[in-house]
Formats: sequence, structure tokens, C-alpha cells
Amino acid sequence: MTELLAPDEPENITDSYEIAIIGAGPAGMSAAITASQAGVSVVVLDDKPRSGGQIYRNVDASPLPDAEVLGPDYTKGAELTVQFRGCNARHISGVTVWHVGDNGEILFSDNGTTKRLTAQKIIVATGAMERPFPIPGWHLPGVMSAGSAQVMLKSDGLVRDGAIFAGTGPLLYLIVAQYLRLGVKVKALVDTTPKENYLHVMTELTGAVTAPGMLIKGVGLLNEIRKSGTNIYSFAKDLKVTGDEQTAGLSFNCGGKEHSLPASYVFLHQGVIPNLNITQALGLEHDWCQQQLCWKPKINRWGQSSKSHIAVAGDSGGIIGADSAAAMGRVVTLNQLVNLGVTSRSLAEAEAADDLRFVARQQRFRRFIDRLYRPLDQQRIPEAPNTVVCRCEERTVADLKKGFELGGREPNQLKSQTRCGMGPCQGRMCGHTVSELLANWRNEPVADVGYYRLRSPMRLVTLQELSQFTDVTPEAKKTEEAS
Repeated sequence: MTELLAPDEPENITDSYEIAIIGAGPAGMSAAITASQAGVSVVVLDDKPRSGGQIYRNVDASPLPDAEVLGPDYTKGAELTVQFRGCNARHISGVTVWHVGDNGEILFSDNGTTKRLTAQKIIVATGAMERPFPIPGWHLPGVMSAGSAQVMLKSDGLVRDGAIFAGTGPLLYLIVAQYLRLGVKVKALVDTTPKENYLHVMTELTGAVTAPGMLIKGVGLLNEIRKSGTNIYSFAKDLKVTGDEQTAGLSFNCGGKEHSLPASYVFLHQGVIPNLNITQALGLEHDWCQQQLCWKPKINRWGQSSKSHIAVAGDSGGIIGADSAAAMGRVVTLNQLVNLGVTSRSLAEAEAADDLRFVARQQRFRRFIDRLYRPLDQQRIPEAPNTVVCRCEERTVADLKKGFELGGREPNQLKSQTRCGMGPCQGRMCGHTVSELLANWRNEPVADVGYYRLRSPMRLVTLQELSQFTDVTPEAKKTEEAS
């Protein structure tokens, strides 16, 4: 890891905390509340202007005349944000964390200026991101993730009339239902959930009955969409976004019949995966999760990572959902309080018992969801040579295959040869696709292929900000590889 020394260090370190939390979603907020109640000093750093994360974005300042149309799973977040604002944690919003050192140092951008603080213990609660959906044409203007459509709705009350929603997973159906409740026309819902998933999921029915309310909620959403008269295409595959310079529509196969629907906007979604850039850049150990088809940090039931001062809470440690994320925020903080010597292990065990039981029950239901909405291989591992994999650097499957044939056998080698993953998102959108492509080409498990090796800065930093540092010292020459 690179060491950065500011000219006035250590005087420039103006704040020191016992616990620092990165992210103010359900996990981060509940962690901050728990830490505050224990009397420790705690700071929360978040890149959004208001607390709530993606799930509760603007829940207490919605631009909509009636936020109730977004559903009770959204509005119930207001209670947590009120508790969070009332706790003693310092909340630094609208900032971007771009470096976390092994010494507890955290550097973050605030209005173009780098600031720093230190913490004895760190909780990463950066949540989830949508799974990449690399199909032909997904890079065209007019294609967005369904989650982005929801962000526009929650942040500014903006919607797109006549859009196509395509993919699979509970969030896709929820967003379509939210659009319809607002009177927005939806061109079509193209459901890519494979027919065979409904057979395979029978083995997970035991987990499904542990959360009957969730099942009822899901069936209710489907019925709501059907009753609206929205065109629904089930078991769709072979999706392609049509158009040359701009999205013109979506073509797909449904029941052996080819369809081509015109639309200026296509919203894609096939589930969510942990947001890994910080945990990877911290050098935490990660595992490939076959159940959720994604990489996630290696943590124990307390959220403790492979580094003693860092814990991971919520969806950033593996997809568990908002309610479980809030529960794990409390559990993870109790563990950090034990590590700080503020409380005992036995007391923490007692206080965490209900939350741990709740999370275990929810995880059994999660196995059912993961199996039912497992995305198609063809929508995760593109085959068409001209399909774009890295949208930042516009690298296609053909570009990567050429790099592979020239010796790019693992993600970092391929990155060096093709620049795939070197763009502004730092591999967030192509990392998983690259791992699975290489696994296919090498005919080996994804776990053996690995992921990009990420380093600070975790986010783009301007040269003006970097110029504030007088000494930039690589840890060792061996780390001088392409980033």
C-alpha cells in the first residue's frame, strides 16, 4: 500500500476517533447508534449528502408529494435515520474516502480538498452495487441499471416514460411497481428468470417458509404489475439492446419466438453484489461465493475481517438485505467494542443474540432468493466478440480474448495488457465479468482466477489534491504494477 505524507504531518491530523464507519446506509447508521450508546467517539463518513444509503435514500426529504407510494420497506427507514441524527456520532457527508491505512489513517476528499482523520477501529459499510449486465448494446446511451432509475426517482422525482425493464430479481419488480403507482407508463417487463430455476429452487423451500411475509410481498408485487396491464415476457433470453449510437429498443427470445420492442430507455437488473473497491483496496482476504456468484470479504459471524482493526457490516460483506444489514451493524459494533475493551465478550454475546438469530433466519431465506433469481450464464459471461466488457475503456470480449491469448492469464495481467479496469470506476463494473471470463477460458474455478488487486487511491483524485502531499512512497518495488 502506498504511503502518503502531508507536509505538516502529524499536526494535519486534526481528529482521532475510537471507531470510524464508512457508509451511512442501514448497517452504518445502526453501527453508529450502537457505538454512540456505548459512549465511544465515532465518526461516519459517507459519499451522499444525506444518510440512508441506497435503500433509504432521501427517505426523510423525498421530492415526491407522497413517499408512501414507494412502499413500506422504504418509508420505515425514516425511523432509523431519525435515530441516527439523534445519536452522538459525527456525520461527515458528501465526502469520498480514497485511502485507509493500516495505521487507522483515513484520507477523504471534501470539496476538492483532502482531509484526514484516524480511528482505532474501522467498520466498512459501503453496501452493494448492481451486478454488471454485459449484453450486446448495454453501453449505449439510454441504457441504465434499474437501480439508477430508482435513484433518479428517490433523489429528484425523475422518471422515464415508456421504458423497458429487463432482468430478474426482487428489486426489478419493486421498481416497476413503484413506477406504475406513480402513473408512469412501462413499455414492458422482460423477465429473464430461467424456467429451470423454479424447479431447482424446490430444494430451498425450507428456507422460503422461514420468511412467509417476504413471499407474500413478492407475490403481491407480481400481481400488482400483472393487474396494471403491463406487457410481461417471461423466461426471456438472448437479450440485445438495439441501436447504433443511441438505444432504439430491446430484442430477445421468449418461448422460441423472437421479439424486438422499440424504446428509448432500457433499464437492466440482475441482482446486486457487494461493493468491493474499499475492501479489496484494504487488502482484506476475499472468497468467491458460489451461492451469490460474487466475490466477498472473508469475515466471521461478527463481521471481523482478516485485518484486526477492520470489520465489514451489511451488504458489503455479502448480500443480506436492509433489515439484516441493520442487525449486523449492531453486531459488528459490539465486536469492535469488545476489541476496544469497552465491553466483555460475554455481554456482547448476550446483546447480539437476537440479531444473530434474525440474520441466520434471513440467510436461509436468502438462499431461496439467490437460487430462484440466479442470473443466466449468458448474461454474466458474454460471448459475442463485440460485446463491451469495460465501459470506461471501451474494451470488448474480443480485446480481452486477444490479451488472454498473449498471456493475460489472470485479472491483473489482463488489465495491464488491455487497460480493462483502468477507467474511472476502477474495475467496479467489469471486475466480476473479467474473473468469470478468465475462468471459462482457463477452464478453472473462478476462485482460482482471482480478482483485480486494487490499491489507493480507491476513487479518482485530482492532481491538485495529490499535490498537497510532499512525499509519496510505494511500500515496495514489487507493488509497482499496473493499476
